[in-house]
Amino acid sequence: MSDSTVTIFFEGRAVAARAGTSVAAALWEHGVAALSHSPKYGRPRGVKCARGHCMNCLMRIDGVPNVRACLTQVADGMRVGRQDSGAPYGAPMQKVLDKGGHLFPVGFYYKWFTKPSALSRMFMSGLRPLTGVGRLPEPAAWADHGDTPPARDLGHIETLVIGAGIAGMGEALAADGEVMLVDDSLRCGGQRRAAFDLVTESAADVLNGLEHLAALRARLENLAARVEAEPRIEVRTGTTVVGAWQPDMLLLEDSEGLAVVRARHICWAAGALDAAPLFDDNDRPGLIGPRALYRLLARDGLDLAGRATLVAGRGFDAVLSAALLHTAGAKVTVALEPGRTGDPALLATANRLGWSLHTGQTIAAAHAQNDRLASVSLASTDGGTTEVPCDLAVIATRAKPAYDLAYQLGVDLVLDPERGGYVPRGADLGRLETTTPAGVGLIVAGEAAGLSPEALLQEVSA
Repeated sequence: MSDSTVTIFFEGRAVAARAGTSVAAALWEHGVAALSHSPKYGRPRGVKCARGHCMNCLMRIDGVPNVRACLTQVADGMRVGRQDSGAPYGAPMQKVLDKGGHLFPVGFYYKWFTKPSALSRMFMSGLRPLTGVGRLPEPAAWADHGDTPPARDLGHIETLVIGAGIAGMGEALAADGEVMLVDDSLRCGGQRRAAFDLVTESAADVLNGLEHLAALRARLENLAARVEAEPRIEVRTGTTVVGAWQPDMLLLEDSEGLAVVRARHICWAAGALDAAPLFDDNDRPGLIGPRALYRLLARDGLDLAGRATLVAGRGFDAVLSAALLHTAGAKVTVALEPGRTGDPALLATANRLGWSLHTGQTIAAAHAQNDRLASVSLASTDGGTTEVPCDLAVIATRAKPAYDLAYQLGVDLVLDPERGGYVPRGADLGRLETTTPAGVGLIVAGEAAGLSPEALLQEVSA
């Protein structure tokens, strides 16, 4: 992360931001946690996934609406604003909806108001400034945008693997013939490798004694080295798969723009998405998952020095998140779920590093002040509660398998709460090998097939 700074203008106010960071991270460091409001009840929304997968951070940037602030780097003179502040009654109305939304019946939807047509038009006109959908771009923004260049054609390949984590690298090594391996991270190993790199570069001793994390890091490093040494595997990092079109075409986006590629075989190993468990106010800005934390710290260099932070949950990601927060200079509190209290190495590490550790507790409620997370209530199995002040809370529970592309290619999905959400039918062992309706070979593997990170480490051989 660069030490130089640029000046952006948030709703007319000058804000100094580190060059290279995202708009979302820069605003959070200056106390702006609410980047938008929910369209229906006006509840504040802040950075959530940090990967462009949700709508929480859609803002108006340099006259262009619906720009993802989590993926947009700051630039000197950039103009940034929320999209739902275009009417003087917007802010007070959002507060009313936020406080009184529970009074509406379940399933209430504003588009019920369709008759008479004159009243409907007036209602929709008054509602639009609250919804955050954005006004049309300013004329200057149209001129600056210019013509979009056509997508490059990358031709036909034998196997395309999407996702360079443990499962994706393993599938790329096992595939026959020429392979293209794509990932939106900048290195093979996915999001967790970037987190490990940041921890070990800053304070390697943080991981001392945590053998399960050492094993995970070793597996990532080993597979990455093998992939990078394999001449038949073309690695394309910093590349996102935008979508798939049957029978065999995929649209990619990288630093050069859009590109299309066709593949005889496709492997979907894109991992999982952060998910929040159910508790009161679980949508407040400042509540994120571990994957979002990895991006905000490893990619954006989010400044957390001296901040009070909480990690709640279980597994590899809970411990790695705590180590990453410690490395960033944050004050760390860890709350382990019931049944996750017997790891002597973790207890010793928490004591050595000065973490506040709560065992056998889960989040019961979040509390906000001025649209920003202020504290979290932890509940224990005996009915007791503990209030933990925090600016940021990382919730490391079972993630949702990413199923976007598999669904677009015709895979049958089933809802399996035990494995985090929708998973491919037939992927009971964490892997599905099938043929799409159009005859393309398709593999869904790893967390995208419902495998937990801990099980993935055991399943994939070095």
